[in-house]
Amino acid sequence: MTTSAVSPPVPPTDLAQALVRIREHGGRVTRAKRTIAELLFQSDGPLTAEDVAEQTDEEQSVVYRALGQFEELGIVEHVHAGHGPAVYRRRGLSTVPVTCTGCGVTVELAVGDTTDFTRRVAEQTGIAVDLVHFPLTGRCEDCRS
Repeated sequence: MTTSAVSPPVPPTDLAQALVRIREHGGRVTRAKRTIAELLFQSDGPLTAEDVAEQTDEEQSVVYRALGQFEELGIVEHVHAGHGPAVYRRRGLSTVPVTCTGCGVTVELAVGDTTDFTRRVAEQTGIAVDLVHFPLTGRCEDCRS
């Protein structure tokens, strides 16, 4: 199981920076790590570890080890979207996941659209809300009807 970095570094802006970060922290950039990183940087949405394994033809154990290392280095983040498996996406995206608890569909909301809410929560509670690890949840229009 991976854990979120307490104070993760600034996310890499591209694949090249991600690979440099791996090397700078004593890691080897193997073919598998490069392939997994390429997929994450090319993906339009979050992926489960199973999706990554399937799309890269890598063993799940290799995928989980790589994703764990990438998370520790601040390259990816994992999201608990609903009742399914965690999904992974590259860090630094300017969106917040919003998940329907009925059907599991996840859509991305611009971070700027949550600014007032997160500021009010911080002012009233002293807690900075993490809207990525546990996304905003609710029920979509189809599941409400």
